[in-house]
Amino acid sequence: MKHLIRTFFIVLAIGFIICGGLALTGNGHILEGLPQTYFRGLTKPDINDFELSDVRTIAKGNESEPWKFSSKKKNLRLNNEDEKLHKRLRSTAFLVIWKDSLLLESYWDGTDSKTLSNSFSMAKSFTAMAIGEAESQGLLDVEDKVSKYLPRFSEGSSNNLTIKHLLQMRSNIGFGEDYGNPFGYQAKAYYNDDLFGITAPYRVKGVPGTTWQYQGGNTVILHEVLEKVSGKTLSDYFSDEVYSHLGAESSAYWGLDDKEGKEKAFSAVYATARDFARIGSLYLHHGNWNGRQVMDSTFIAESLTPCNVPDPDGALANHYGYQWWVDESEEPMFHMCQGMRGQYIINVPDEELTIVRLGHERSEVRIGRYSEDVYQWIAMAKSLIH
Repeated sequence: MKHLIRTFFIVLAIGFIICGGLALTGNGHILEGLPQTYFRGLTKPDINDFELSDVRTIAKGNESEPWKFSSKKKNLRLNNEDEKLHKRLRSTAFLVIWKDSLLLESYWDGTDSKTLSNSFSMAKSFTAMAIGEAESQGLLDVEDKVSKYLPRFSEGSSNNLTIKHLLQMRSNIGFGEDYGNPFGYQAKAYYNDDLFGITAPYRVKGVPGTTWQYQGGNTVILHEVLEKVSGKTLSDYFSDEVYSHLGAESSAYWGLDDKEGKEKAFSAVYATARDFARIGSLYLHHGNWNGRQVMDSTFIAESLTPCNVPDPDGALANHYGYQWWVDESEEPMFHMCQGMRGQYIINVPDEELTIVRLGHERSEVRIGRYSEDVYQWIAMAKSLIH
């Protein structure tokens, strides 16, 4: 018994030392992240962490506009091969909107039309949309220097950083984008309780605008600028200017760094598949929702224009606009938002299609810049209308 008591206190002491060491070295976020990851058998965040998160409401409008059902809907089913793919990649939702009507709606893993799911990096696209609205209101210009709003960027090469550089992920700021590294910026950004504080020390290295590199820290700085010019939280601004005008059936939620804190602008919007589809439909119609011009069509066109600068390997980034992804072929077939576990809002304009796929995994096979399943979801949707 004495041996067990001694062992217990040794383990307890080691635990205190580890916790103290993590706190003193600025890595206390690891203690915040453990219950959401390793204690759940995960190595990075998953789509169903809503109940574990501090959130702020993205309020829906006063009038909901449920999707109309296509006359073809009742006769459509996924075939066996399609079902196998969804089960292998652990899909939770697959929606197809065709000609502004709900054509197909399938759910798995105990989810349904009211289930909230983490967007992960689809949220970057939503943040860019908020920036577009701020520009249309004259609050900023995407060509503005960031130092105009955040004076810490007024020295050296950082003074040449523009909002457009941030939108196009070509800031040349070395944040890193590895959720699997518990000591890296992205893990700290997701689990730390001072998002703006951990972002503040980062500066431009080299010449901004010359290299494309996908990093969520760029989106955090966009969030800072938006707060400065709007005087509102990101959730409230996105609701007031975009989400509340789309006839959403449910309010959405944006994950925070702490209770009453800052939104994780790069991730963690929780909404239903049906309401995520509204974002796609808005872009499909160049910012128009049922006859109401919610967003500036010129900004949307710019946001879907590839930045066309080299990535760190020298390959041309012909697949990325203003935090929106575009088909890298010469005649683009689609544009989309995407999240790290295979969350997609995909538009195929020539087919009048909006596709929402939510789930736990995406294909590890790559076709160019994208996971193979992007093309499989598009093919699956197109097969329903041809």
